[in-house]
Amino acid sequence: MNRRIFELSTFMELIENKIITIIKVEAHTKGCANAQGTDNITPNKFLESIQYLNKAELFRNSIDFYYEFSGKNGVHIEAAMKNPFLDTYFYVDCEIQDGATFDDIDKRLIGYSF
Repeated sequence: MNRRIFELSTFMELIENKIITIIKVEAHTKGCANAQGTDNITPNKFLESIQYLNKAELFRNSIDFYYEFSGKNGVHIEAAMKNPFLDTYFYVDCEIQDGATFDDIDKRLIGYSF
């Protein structure tokens, strides 16, 4: 992934203001005994979960979210939760809506203010 999202709340604003739309979410899990699995998560369930995380002041920035631009109007997000016994990665494909540019989104996600 190219860049770290500076604050989860900024990512949330882009979604809530319909600047980007979540298209697809996958959770990839690897356990300590090499048990692996991939689950599809609905965009609504993912959004609901990160809304709760964003409200948790002490923990909202404890999970790193990274992004890179993909294709003509896409943003790929990667989030990870790790512990010694279980690795879980979330891969999120988003679409940039009309009127927004890569530059606008990049500046917001890395923490520049307008």
